[in-house]
Amino acid sequence: MPVDMDYGRLGERRRNFQFPILEILSALMLLMAIVLSMFELVTYSNQKDDLPTDLTVAGVAVGGLSESDAQARWERVYIEQPVQLVYDGNPIDLYPSEIGFRVNSEAMLAEARQQTTQERSFWIGFWNFLESRAVAAVTIPLDAEYEVSDLRDYLERLAVRYDEPSGEAGVDLTSLTFTSGTFGRELDIDSAIAMIDQALRSPDAPGRYVILPTLSTSSSGQSMNTLRDAILALMQNHGFDYDGPDTVAAVYIMNLATGEEVHIQSDVPFGAVSTIKIPIMINLFRHELLVPNGSEIAYLLTESLLCSNNASSNLLMQVVGDALGAAEQQLRDGLNQVSCTAQSLGAQYTYISAPLYVADRTYEFEAVVCRPDAPSPSANIYTEPDAYSQTTAADMGLLLTQIYDCAQYGSGLHAIYPEDITQHECQQMINLLSGNRIGRLFELGIPEGIQIAHKNGWGPPGISADAAIIFTPGGNYVITMYTYERDFDLNGLPTLQAWELIEEVSRLTYNYFNPGQPLLQRREPLNAYGAINCVTVASPDLVNLDDIDANRIDANGDPVPGACYGGAGNCQPFDGWGQ
Repeated sequence: MPVDMDYGRLGERRRNFQFPILEILSALMLLMAIVLSMFELVTYSNQKDDLPTDLTVAGVAVGGLSESDAQARWERVYIEQPVQLVYDGNPIDLYPSEIGFRVNSEAMLAEARQQTTQERSFWIGFWNFLESRAVAAVTIPLDAEYEVSDLRDYLERLAVRYDEPSGEAGVDLTSLTFTSGTFGRELDIDSAIAMIDQALRSPDAPGRYVILPTLSTSSSGQSMNTLRDAILALMQNHGFDYDGPDTVAAVYIMNLATGEEVHIQSDVPFGAVSTIKIPIMINLFRHELLVPNGSEIAYLLTESLLCSNNASSNLLMQVVGDALGAAEQQLRDGLNQVSCTAQSLGAQYTYISAPLYVADRTYEFEAVVCRPDAPSPSANIYTEPDAYSQTTAADMGLLLTQIYDCAQYGSGLHAIYPEDITQHECQQMINLLSGNRIGRLFELGIPEGIQIAHKNGWGPPGISADAAIIFTPGGNYVITMYTYERDFDLNGLPTLQAWELIEEVSRLTYNYFNPGQPLLQRREPLNAYGAINCVTVASPDLVNLDDIDANRIDANGDPVPGACYGGAGNCQPFDGWGQ
């Protein structure tokens, strides 16, 4: 029996079958999503322990690094990277470990963890990772430490190696010149510590470069002690024993700008010889209300100070004496006044108790005068001092300082005797002393043209003396010097050896104050065997205390026509200073 075939339904069934592409794609996409998620999850798991991407620790970017790698990075910067120091062009690498510099890595890591989100839940962190959500920038400051004392020790060792010491000042006793020394250089350690500390904390190479600061150091410089030692060495070189049994020397010097002093046996009593005429002059100005130019008293002053005339000096003491007494009583009172005035000014060992010698027996007496309250501490150093007229180098230096301060500043004598002595009178005193020219002693130790206001003296038993204010480009100073020589030949006179020593001490002192313009050779004396003659005016009416050379000396330093060459009572024709 034939079987009926239903072709229509078979075809219908075939038409309804379709391949599941969508399902397959969906499955594939789901699988890919799962795979990608797993990849991201693995990636996140692998880096979740790394530091945040926008993290800076101690100025070093360490975002995305593991903690160990981050720590290694900043330790390379701060521990292994040297600080380059430069000392006067010399490069020096300072490795932080040399001074114990260390970074506190654990503390900085802990601070980084605290300020980041890495300790939130795993899935929140994973979600932020997938979403690429920005994380706030985190900056952790440097945490480091070291002992500053270790850095100071390091720099002190460096300074020992690289510092340049200053050259020492010195003196050349051959030329009697002084060297001021050379400047040196030393490390400014305190400033360097601050600069290096900043560099140690800088992560960048340019910031770890330090030019070390230095200080210029002067030499020890010359001091008055240097001058004193040089004078003592000079005396030794001249074979003059300054504290011997047969020779004695005393020196006093004051720097009038600083008040610094040199003392060499400056309180040893000496016969004052003609330097006593300095306190005689001071006392005259103290007791005379006015010393007019062209007056008899002004003329006596020139004879006393320029020609060292003893008779004129005695008259200057007499005119200020007791006006009611006889001539001798007036002079006795004048002697007391001079002694008291000197001691009231601080010249405590200075006095004159008898008139200066004039070969007239009527002047051979001793007056009662102010005397030292106690003997000088150096009175045991014997110089055969004059029993009637004594002083010390320090005393005479003090009197000259008082005159200078009065003339320059209105202090000194004027401050002590404000009603009796004026600044102008002190200027006249300096002018008078500046007119004294003998061609020896202190004068030969200074260049021509340098002002010297001084009074010299010499006499039995072998005393030489000079006391001066000297005005120089390098500074003004007072200098006094007294020498004693035992009178073995019984002529009552000192030797040329002592004079030449005084002249060289003068030159040495001048060169100390003027090291840049020293006097290299002692000036030659006009009279090889003594002093030159004095010059005064022809008559009292020609005296000018404000210009002591007026009517007396010309521009060449020679006597003007009509001047008295040789002093009152002994005027002579000018013979070229006896040459």
